[in-house]
Amino acid sequence: MYKFEIDDKKKVLLITAEGFFKNDESEAFMEKLYEAFGLVQATDYDLIVDVSNLDVVKQDLVYKIADAFELYDELGFKNIVIINPISILAKVQLFNIARSVHFSGAFVDSLDEWKAR
Repeated sequence: MYKFEIDDKKKVLLITAEGFFKNDESEAFMEKLYEAFGLVQATDYDLIVDVSNLDVVKQDLVYKIADAFELYDELGFKNIVIINPISILAKVQLFNIARSVHFSGAFVDSLDEWKAR
C-alpha cells in the first residue's frame, strides 16, 4: 500500500509506502508518482519518503526502486529524505539500490532525526 500527501503550507510532498509491493502495484505507484510530481514545484518542496513499514522488495522490482530514486534526484527537490524501513533486510536492500544509482537523499530512522540536523 502507498499514499501521497502534499502539504503546501510546509512545502512537503510525503510518500508513504508499506507492506510488500507486487508488480501491478509498482506500475500504479509509478503512475501516481508522476502525477504527484506534476502538482508541485520540486525546487520549492522537500520530498519525504516514509518506508518504515516496507517489507523486502522482490528482486524483479528492484529496478523500479532504482528508477524512483533516480527520478527523485533528477527533479531537484530541496531535500530528499528516506525514513528507513524497520526491517534490517529491507534497509540494507534500499541502501544497496541507492548506492547503485548514486542517490543523493538522506536516510534517517525518523523524521525527528532529520529535523535535528
